[in-house]
This record gives sequence, structure tokens and C-alpha cells, in this order.
Amino acid sequence: MNIELLIIGNEILIGKTLDSNSNWMAKRIARYGHHLKRITTINDELNVISSAVQEILERNPDIIITSGGLGPTFDDMTLEGIARGLNRLLNLNQHALNAIKKAYDNAHERGILKLKGMTKERKKMAYLPEGSTPLPNTVGTAPGVKIIERETTIFILPGVPTELKSMFRNIITPILKEKKGKFLEKGFLFSGIGESQIASYTSELAKKYPQLWIKTHPKIGLSVLVEVSITAFNVENGQEMIDKALDELREIIITLKGEIKERE
Repeated sequence: MNIELLIIGNEILIGKTLDSNSNWMAKRIARYGHHLKRITTINDELNVISSAVQEILERNPDIIITSGGLGPTFDDMTLEGIARGLNRLLNLNQHALNAIKKAYDNAHERGILKLKGMTKERKKMAYLPEGSTPLPNTVGTAPGVKIIERETTIFILPGVPTELKSMFRNIITPILKEKKGKFLEKGFLFSGIGESQIASYTSELAKKYPQLWIKTHPKIGLSVLVEVSITAFNVENGQEMIDKALDELREIIITLKGEIKERE
């Protein structure tokens, strides 16, 4: 499947908050053999959110996952922005409202929150785009949301990492497993020669093996430690092809007087 992430939050764009959510999701999407095609980060603004959703939908991904902007404060605009982008009304969802009320009552009874009951701000989180399905949040208060738009499924998740991860594991991971592809990655470390010294050789190998992604990553200094990795999605005989390409790279590096350390 082709997947895109939409990360929403002013705090990310000003550097106050590190976006660890997209990195965490990317690893799991790749693990199950799916293509993460793009990660888009935008601010909390209605027109920006609505236009971003429309732009992503034009690329027809199978899944869009959004993160952030589901809370009770005035700048949590994700649901309204997505509703606007889909040209849908924002309606009070009774199932979401009941779940939110239960979560706050539970937090009050446990002494986590002093304020009991629903407020206008808390009720705000239960207004979902028309046709939505609320998703249970077992860690926090704001429910997630699932929307089907043409051929694309949109999952709207909270930005709080513990809440997002819980919802991702419970809701999205089973879908990734059900439609699992094949993701392969293998590589090794070398030293003594720089990344630029083998660049022409890796370029030739990339032409020879167009189905593989061959990439070098300097780890320490210019030539102290460099990693070469090869990845492939859903390639027939992919493991055999990767092994052949890596063997050729080893021979090249040895010829250039580099030292190789197999990656554990």
C-alpha cells in the first residue's frame, strides 16, 4: 500500500517539539512492506489543513495518517480543517461524546483531574467530520477518527506519542499485517575510504539493479566509518539480488583498500 503522513502542529514547526511520531510510524510501515511516500508537516491553521488534505488526496494514497490537533484547546483545528478539506459537515458524534465523558469521569475519580464533567472545550473533541467512525483512545481522552474518502482511508490520530502509538498498534498495525508486503534491508560498515570514493561505483550498481535502493551513510567522519545499505520493496528474488549487489560492493571496497565490518 502507498501511505502518506500528515503531521500537524505549530510546536513542531518552531522547533519546540521533536516529531518522533513520524519516525516511529515510518519504521513500522516499512517493516510490513508498505511504501511511505511522503511526510508533510503543517501548522495549526484551518485553510492549511484543508488544502493539505486535498493535495494529498490528489495523489490517491491508500492510507493517510494524521497526527496532532485533536485536543480541547482553540488551536486544535485538525477535525474542522479535515472536514473543510473533504467538504463535510462537522457533527456531534454521540459515540465519541460518550467515550470522552467516560474518560474524563474516570480521570476525575482517580484524582488525576479536579474538574468533573463535560465542558464546552471537552465537548469540542466529539465534533467529527460527517461520516466518521470514532476510534477508541485507551490512553488519553481525545478519540481518533477513521474516514473513508473515495479509495483512501484517513486515520486521524492524537499527537501525544503514547496515545498515537497505542492507537496505531490497535487499529493500523492489523491492517498493515493483513496486506503485508515484503521489505528487505541489508548492509555492512566500511572504513578507510570515503563515501565520495565509491559514489561512482554505487551509481553503476544502481543502474544494474534498478529495483534496489542502494544508499551510503557516513557514520563517523569522512572515511572513519561509512554504512552501505540496500533496501527493496516486494521485489521477486529480492534477497538474492541484494546479496549479489553487496558482494560486488565488498569487492570494490577491498580493491580500494577499505576495511569491512559486517553489520550485526
